[in-house]
Amino acid sequence: MNNFQRIGNFTSSTIVALIKEGHKPGTLGVPALTYISECNMERRLGRLLETEVDTRPTSWGHLCEAIAFELLPTTYRLCSKETLGHSKINFWKGSPDAIKHDEEGKTVGDIKAPFTLKSFCQLVDAWLEGGIDAIRLKHKDGEKFYWQLVSNAIITDSDFAELIVYCPYLSELQNIRQLVEGNPTYYWVWGSSDEQLPYLPDGGYYHNLNVMRFEVPKKDKILLRKRVLLAGEKLVSPMHPVKAQHFE
Repeated sequence: MNNFQRIGNFTSSTIVALIKEGHKPGTLGVPALTYISECNMERRLGRLLETEVDTRPTSWGHLCEAIAFELLPTTYRLCSKETLGHSKINFWKGSPDAIKHDEEGKTVGDIKAPFTLKSFCQLVDAWLEGGIDAIRLKHKDGEKFYWQLVSNAIITDSDFAELIVYCPYLSELQNIRQLVEGNPTYYWVWGSSDEQLPYLPDGGYYHNLNVMRFEVPKKDKILLRKRVLLAGEKLVSPMHPVKAQHFE
């Protein structure tokens, strides 16, 4: 992924911060102001504030992303390593995991591989109960996932979005270990017992791959674009020089 393009810009993965309004309708809330402040720090620094921490949930997600993609039809194109930008708003970026074209139109997808079985079940259960609206209401990251997809749908000019949720079957674990054996990043995977890894019993209630497809509402695309433009008014120029402060 080209992190340079993400420096000081609004990105789909954290764009939910711009949605919450302040006390006065149409204004920016505290999460948005905090996010803008952090983006401006990056613009003055010329680098990202934080480097990616290689935690087990993070490395598990990266590993399962590639595995889940192989289970999808060949109509999908993997693009998770690319940073895409809005065609007209240069401070708006996103890195969707997959894109596909079919007779219905263009679809953008994000692959999630929860590290806890509870999170996986909550996502699937909510979807089966009430679709994306139930996920937004019942899952702790529901709003974050939703607006990430809306953002990527805008950036890629897609009409549909898919939240793709994956957890391996028990029968897949041995192949996963073989895939990463000897890789120090995944030492904890190939050195773990079955019970130390998230997995689903084969032939059980849950499927390993769950494609949650919905049409992205135009009203939400319009709303998010307005919020991005409003927040963009507070961004400083990249690498803006700061005069030295003298204290006596």
